[in-house]
Amino acid sequence: MTAAAAVDDRPAPQAPALAEAPQPTGEMPSAGDRLKQLAIAALDKLAGAAVVKVEELSDKLGDMAADAVSGNMPTGVGANALMKGVLAKMEGKNPVIAALKGAFGAMSTSTKIWLSLALILLAVLSPVALLVLALVLLVAAIVGAVKG
Repeated sequence: MTAAAAVDDRPAPQAPALAEAPQPTGEMPSAGDRLKQLAIAALDKLAGAAVVKVEELSDKLGDMAADAVSGNMPTGVGANALMKGVLAKMEGKNPVIAALKGAFGAMSTSTKIWLSLALILLAVLSPVALLVLALVLLVAAIVGAVKG
């Protein structure tokens, strides 16, 4: 955790309180009422989990921003892609293309070569896989017609 995040005096995120169950009045609640209570309880629990996750993400982004201000930028392919995508979005350009370019630019030369070879292999083998799939479906159709 950074020094900026250490002085944060916000309270820890808490899940919202669960819906209160009605007090027993002597008669049995209907199935619809019980289902409604169950749905309310489940939604309360999901909302609580979402609030906690959003707070965690917010804290993480705050830590990253504090690190960026202090000059300690995260390194790596993902961080470079993120930064290039954000910069492109702020400039009004396509952030997806910029993020892909940033990720590819942060890779080592050997990784770039392996990725290029994998893409070429995919392009060459895709038609073969489609042809095999078509033949399998044709044989299955013929067998189904003969049996049925």
